[in-house]
Amino acid sequence: MTLPVRLSDRQLYEVQQAALSVPYDLRGVFLERVAAELRGRDLGDGLVHRIAYEVARELTWNSDRAATG
Repeated sequence: MTLPVRLSDRQLYEVQQAALSVPYDLRGVFLERVAAELRGRDLGDGLVHRIAYEVARELTWNSDRAATG
C-alpha cells in the first residue's frame, strides 16, 4: 500500500493550476504521476510547482504529438 502525499493548501493550488493545462481525460494520469514523483521527497512549494508543471508539460506535449501524428 502506498502512502498518500500530503500537500499544503498552496501546494495543492499549484497542482490544480498545472492540471488545468492537461486534457481532461489525462488528469487522472497527471495526478498519479505527480504523486509518484513527489512521494518520499522533502516537499517544498518550489519542488511541487516544478514537478506539477513538468508532468503537465510532458502529458500535454505527448497528447498534442499523438493528435497530429
